[in-house]
Amino acid sequence: MRPEGPQASRPEGPRASRSAGGPARAASRAGRASERQPVSRRGGPVRPELSRAAIAEAALAVAERQGLDAVSMRRVAEELDTSASALYVYFRNREDLLEEMFDRAMAGVAAAKLPAGDWRDRLTGLLLASVRAASGHGGLARVALTTVPDGPNARVVTDRVRGLLREGGLREATLPAALDLLGLFVTGAALDRVPERSVSPEQHQQQLRWQIDVILTGLTAVDGR
Repeated sequence: MRPEGPQASRPEGPRASRSAGGPARAASRAGRASERQPVSRRGGPVRPELSRAAIAEAALAVAERQGLDAVSMRRVAEELDTSASALYVYFRNREDLLEEMFDRAMAGVAAAKLPAGDWRDRLTGLLLASVRAASGHGGLARVALTTVPDGPNARVVTDRVRGLLREGGLREATLPAALDLLGLFVTGAALDRVPERSVSPEQHQQQLRWQIDVILTGLTAVDGR
């Protein structure tokens, strides 16, 4: 038997040195890895994670710079530094993307605080806000010419308009036609670029208010027959 007592320490050799240095080197490698930032395939910053919201915002940016016709799945994918196929996980096709873009543009109108006054004053304020939201973005209002906007924000705006028309006394049978007429007014006013070159912004607003007043007067007059 070996006598009990303190065991003689074994001198450290190359193997022991490697074992001791392993954790330190691993920590160093981990630190360097954490300092490295991911880089996109094109050398720029990495885009945020894809989502319907992120894709629609990128598409709005493309439309603002290059016009609505420039918006395609491939072009938006380039904006997001990804492939067009990745976008189809979130959107069925280009039309689906355009509808989402329009709905996001109407988000501010859905939550807009209406001016004080009677139903006509509040409805006029809501319609003017709709014209402002649908203007720009390379002709985004054209989306409403080929489809009925049905996103969550568009539905809220439509419900607000419907409620104000009811408050004004319009009958239920008149409401669908009234909503169509007001929708066409908003789309046409948003796409009309002539006032930008012919009148001041203040005069343009006065013209829009007058046009809305004429439409509402006509709706109430015809509905009362």
